Amino acid sequence: MLGGGSLKDYCPVCINHERYDRETELNKIFEEVRDSAYEIIERKGETSYGIGLSLVRITQAILNNENSILPVSCYIDDYIGITDVYLSLPAVLNNEGIRDILKLELDDEEQEKLRHSAQTLKNVLKAVGLN
Repeated sequence: MLGGGSLKDYCPVCINHERYDRETELNKIFEEVRDSAYEIIERKGETSYGIGLSLVRITQAILNNENSILPVSCYIDDYIGITDVYLSLPAVLNNEGIRDILKLELDDEEQEKLRHSAQTLKNVLKAVGLN
């Protein structure tokens, strides 16, 4: 997702560029984002600065009643068939906290990956007795 829209739809010129294979580039971006915390830990030994900056931004959105869209952990009650789990999704934040959780336009593969992630989280919580 990029600004609430699908990265696949972001730049048709870029996607169809002859030097790049679209799926390869999208997979590369996915892997870099997924592994970014590990990269930071490997280079710096921790991720606390990034976490701190994220908390500052979230706090600003709440205290200033910004109605900003930020990725935050939200309780999911019914989202593309996912229930009873916390996931990081884009949400509108204001002085009341989470005003709305945005419904992403995900293709079938993306929906399946999100469902898989949610189920993995549930399994881990169950394994450690936190279900």
